[in-house]
Amino acid sequence: MSVRPVPREGGGVGRPWSRLSRAAPFCIAMEVGLLTAAGAAGAAGHAVAPPQPVESLSAVTQQVDPSVVDTITFADPAGTQILGTGIIISSTGLVLTDFHVIRDGLFTGVRVGGRGEVLPASVVVSNPNDDLALIQIEGGGSVKPATLDRAASVRVGAPILAIGNARGRDVAPQATRGRLVALRQAVSYGVGSGMVSLDGILEAAAPIFTGDSGGALLDDRGRVIGVIAAGADDAPCPPGEMCPLRLAYAIPIARALAQIGYDPAA
Repeated sequence: MSVRPVPREGGGVGRPWSRLSRAAPFCIAMEVGLLTAAGAAGAAGHAVAPPQPVESLSAVTQQVDPSVVDTITFADPAGTQILGTGIIISSTGLVLTDFHVIRDGLFTGVRVGGRGEVLPASVVVSNPNDDLALIQIEGGGSVKPATLDRAASVRVGAPILAIGNARGRDVAPQATRGRLVALRQAVSYGVGSGMVSLDGILEAAAPIFTGDSGGALLDDRGRVIGVIAAGADDAPCPPGEMCPLRLAYAIPIARALAQIGYDPAA
């Protein structure tokens, strides 16, 4: 399998990468590498909830938009950009995202709600092994943290939303509907020149795009249940087009917070 080069890298999910099978997700930063995945369809002992209609998509999106940021990282002196998403988790301007979105960039900035000026941000925690990072919007400012579901109350079959900087288009975060199909998947994917292997990952049947890396997987009340990290699809995508990936993989929010050493209650 070959990876098609992309001039402007994105921390999102789309398809400027290689063709992958249903069982092979890949990282969703626009510059993303390959990944392979294997895992059980659902967690044993968890009842399957019948699909229910998600609350108004526009209502949830308006609720969550102010807590989602576009991330822009300049990866090298030549000015290559990595475009992705982040989730505001504190009123002081801390933003949770994927490591592959910020890498070891020369500069990282954010645009709150996909609008306005790009605000500089500094890296507070960098965790490449778990593909997570915590960045701080410089100056903090007046920001609205997302509501987090750390109790992991969502069940297989439940309706969900995926929201992020889809296609890296410099507009307000875009949301798509879907449902949760598994709680404990195992995935492996390329980050830079290395590989990341994660287990206990949420799998959702929801279309995601390039730019959605670091975005939020939400329950039907707009609470963050996971950090979008990878996607997979086996449908053909015409050359030059940015097609959606039909499966999204997300790191559970409670696990992500623990792995970066952040306690919202502290």
